[in-house]
Amino acid sequence: MLAVADVANAIELNVDDLYAANTIAEEVSAAVGPKLAAASWMEMNRQVLNALKMERVVTVVTVGLIQLVAALNILISLIMMVMEKHRDIAILMSMGARREQISLIFRLQGLLIGVTGTTIGLILGYTISYLADHYRWLPLDEAVYSLAFVPFEPRLLDGLWIAGVAIAVSLLATIYPARSASRIMPVEALRYE
Repeated sequence: MLAVADVANAIELNVDDLYAANTIAEEVSAAVGPKLAAASWMEMNRQVLNALKMERVVTVVTVGLIQLVAALNILISLIMMVMEKHRDIAILMSMGARREQISLIFRLQGLLIGVTGTTIGLILGYTISYLADHYRWLPLDEAVYSLAFVPFEPRLLDGLWIAGVAIAVSLLATIYPARSASRIMPVEALRYE
């Protein structure tokens, strides 16, 4: 390897807890002295691990932008519905519906849209991830990446936080349309009907 004949130039250790590799490397380094160096797999693959961390950040930003677009779609849909149902809302209010009830109708509608979209998205996402991993849909060049395919590993915690944020964003998107619907004045809305 280093043009040195019949000399061992590296010793690899397999450890039970691979996340304790840095601690074990420090202990081994202290035991072997200053002439030899010990490096953990994390130190040797620092660039790859940093790239994976950056990929995670980019994924979070991408998911956030997708959720922002979805929230804007919910907002616009509910605003259009308030404009279309202006007369119907005024009739409900003239028949005794309280402003809180009208507001609740639009908040619940936005929540229903968010929960439905989130549920469908989670089902499709986990299904596609399972199939892509099982059938190895995205092959890689092993000489370059040391992997034969892109592994998909859907995590429950990721699905939960994404679902929570998606539902929260859809609820936030309902605030303005719900407030607009509850501020309709029945007399003004029905004056020219």
